[in-house]
Amino acid sequence: MELSLARRQRHRRNGKGQRHGARGVAAAIAIAFPLFLFGVFLLVGLIGMVAAVGAYSYYSQGLPDPKTQLAGLTFDQQTVVYDSTGKVELARFGQQKRVVLDYGQIPPILIDATTSIEDHTFWQNAGFDPMAIVSAAYDSLRGRARGASTITQQLVRARLLPAEVLAGDKYTRKAKEIIQSIRLTQAYPGLTGKQAIMEKYLNQNFYGNRSYGVAAAARSYWGKDLKDLTLAQMALLAGIPSHRPRMTWSRTPPRRPSRTRPARR
Repeated sequence: MELSLARRQRHRRNGKGQRHGARGVAAAIAIAFPLFLFGVFLLVGLIGMVAAVGAYSYYSQGLPDPKTQLAGLTFDQQTVVYDSTGKVELARFGQQKRVVLDYGQIPPILIDATTSIEDHTFWQNAGFDPMAIVSAAYDSLRGRARGASTITQQLVRARLLPAEVLAGDKYTRKAKEIIQSIRLTQAYPGLTGKQAIMEKYLNQNFYGNRSYGVAAAARSYWGKDLKDLTLAQMALLAGIPSHRPRMTWSRTPPRRPSRTRPARR
């Protein structure tokens, strides 16, 4: 009897010890696993940050000062000849139709329409939109390729990149375009900086029919000053750069569609 009772007591003590040991191991794992994940994420983040800083330093080499570039940006305009009174227009000379406007001369409705269509995060972004890039990449993988350039990127690509960058590899050009857009936004901070970028963008854009800038486009399509356009006309004007077909050139003439004859029965 005594031996049997002692044996049962030893089994109870051993069982309790095993349970306490298992709980201790589980508690240690519960503490160590989150710490391990945090360490892994921290290491990956540090590696990514170092890689990003290295890429930024590498691709920004040779890029001109964006502040000086934007301040010195000029636009070609037609030469207008008036009569002796200076009121009656006699003739215009020049290939590009353009009337350069200050930011204050551009209707706010047109600016809102442009940002809604081209870059809805324009007033907040740092010159590029990471989420738009990810979304565009996902759509491209699904066979629906589209662009993700912000208004700042479009201006940089049009006027603020050296010719050798534009003629180079497209991935290098894209990286330099994003970096120059970030630098331009940093050089022109705040609301006034965004307004300066928007002003140059709307004076730079090509709207078809030899019309450059929103003022010339309003005259070309509706024969009105920009301020006199209706809401619908401003919305149409804002959407022209996005929907205007891009011209592509090829050394070989396009193939004519082949004509297939119906099979003889």
